Amino acid sequence: MKNFLPILSGILLAGSAQAQMQQYTMANAHSHNDYERATPFYAAASLQFGSIEADIHLKDGVLYVAHDPSAITPFRTFKEMYLQPVLRQFSLYNGKPYADGAPMQLLIDLKTAGSPTLQALQELLLPYRRYFDRSQNPAAVKLVISGNLPPMAEWAKYDPIFFFDGRPDSVYPAALKSRIAMLSVDFGAYSHWNGKGTLVPAELEKVTHVIERVHQQGYAFRFWGAPSTRSTYYKLMDLGVDWIGSDHPEELYDVLHNTQRNTASNMPVHPVYTPTYVSDATQVRSKNVILMIGDGTGLAEMFSGYTANKGALNIFQMKQLGLSKTQSTDNYHTDSAAGGSAMGTGQKTHNRAIGLDNTYVSIPVLPEILAPKGIQSGVIVTEEITGATPASFYGHTADRDSTYTLERQLLSSKLQLAVGGGRESLDKDFGPQLAASGIQVYDNLDNWNATTKNRTLVILPNKVVSSMRNGRGNYLKTALKKALQQLNASGKGFFLMVEGSRIDQGGHMNDLDYLVREMLDFDEAVGEALRFADQDKQTTVIVTADHETSGLALMDGDIAKGTLRGHFATNDHTGIPVMVFAYGPNSQLFQGVYENNEIFKKMMACFKR
Repeated sequence: MKNFLPILSGILLAGSAQAQMQQYTMANAHSHNDYERATPFYAAASLQFGSIEADIHLKDGVLYVAHDPSAITPFRTFKEMYLQPVLRQFSLYNGKPYADGAPMQLLIDLKTAGSPTLQALQELLLPYRRYFDRSQNPAAVKLVISGNLPPMAEWAKYDPIFFFDGRPDSVYPAALKSRIAMLSVDFGAYSHWNGKGTLVPAELEKVTHVIERVHQQGYAFRFWGAPSTRSTYYKLMDLGVDWIGSDHPEELYDVLHNTQRNTASNMPVHPVYTPTYVSDATQVRSKNVILMIGDGTGLAEMFSGYTANKGALNIFQMKQLGLSKTQSTDNYHTDSAAGGSAMGTGQKTHNRAIGLDNTYVSIPVLPEILAPKGIQSGVIVTEEITGATPASFYGHTADRDSTYTLERQLLSSKLQLAVGGGRESLDKDFGPQLAASGIQVYDNLDNWNATTKNRTLVILPNKVVSSMRNGRGNYLKTALKKALQQLNASGKGFFLMVEGSRIDQGGHMNDLDYLVREMLDFDEAVGEALRFADQDKQTTVIVTADHETSGLALMDGDIAKGTLRGHFATNDHTGIPVMVFAYGPNSQLFQGVYENNEIFKKMMACFKR
């Protein structure tokens, strides 16, 4: 089967008990009824489909391509629509149908009487035989004959460039086994599933049985007539079907091309903290407020973490829930600058602006308001400290990419503590000033003295705050513990913003594995914040997002196994409202549906109670 079933074993996904642990490629894609496309052959070939189907009729000695005789037209011949395009592929790609040597097969469905139709096809292809002779050229296009097959006893007389599409209920002699490319069957004979939801158990059993029976005989398997939906493609892959057919090539391409990035499994599972709820929703003044922002994190992103963590999430332990509308003043979907500034200043603004209103006038950010009251502020992020979200709590600029300006503003800001990446740029731009600033500066977490009372910058090389997939480890949880120790020591209260910065990057990359790993890391930090809040009993914890990124849809999964499959609608931000979870004193203030700048006002109310 190696010649024709280029499935790479390896990753994932177990969406059902029948899942086969394998990853599919475009070599498994079959363009069903390809000739009905607006651009036959080329629509599928441009996407590097492994199999392309053409129905042919023999009429007056000519092979026409059509589903029914009534659709036959003079210029829709097999030679024009498929043979010549195949020859063109070989000319373009130095004797191969695809540039990288990927396999191609033509599934030719004989609609008229088998013997004369196949004989006519053999005669047509005789001058071009070398392009289809796999014994001489491994890159040759494989010809698979289906439909009205000639009698089995005649198969041996036809050119060995022809292989045959058999049926599961037929019995084939050993001498013909090498000529059988696959066994195919009508999906409708086993199930009436429409491609939405999942198959009913009785039909799933029948479908599973026929696939297993064919594989036990040593053949590859194909359904025709299966629904052309994303859910169907995924289900057929889970069941181990070898050829995934589609009437929508672009959709199947998206599924197969991105299978690895759309799946997640085998994540590190972390224990979830169980809060005491002793101080939850009490109406005493909050001494401390911890705002935790999952950048780009919508409810789907959170639930992906819940699924990967096998049905547990610290965030979901919080009982006070709200919904934040994230639109900026100039766009339906905000960016991190406007989203962060809304929470950091209490006013909505334009995208890209930081610490400014929508007329580009500077307005106070939260640490500047709290400092005169003796309340210290800090930020911790898993990106550069000049990123849009952390900058929204110390900076003022019309352009979020003004790195030099933001570095300068950071040094003179009211932040007592800032932890994040960007050491390379900060040293280059302000190395001498840092040494003379009186600020305690550290370049790693280990030598950070959390007992200091000085203003502190813990600015690390970017590689240290890289992704979880690249080995960031327990940086965020460790930094949070030390930050809580340092800020709490004053006894006058504090505000701390903690960002899971790279969840957003996973959304932009449309990479579910990347996204989920970042989500789980963020949730571990949430657990630490909840534990601190219970110990302190005067701390309010808020978990939310600046916006949602990617329009993530969770297509399938298994909570018990921690596996899931998703689909991304975009690589950009969306206007979807985001969740707000709250715990501790005054957490009830965060219930309801409101604009994102109301979060600022609610946090201020926590301090004033």
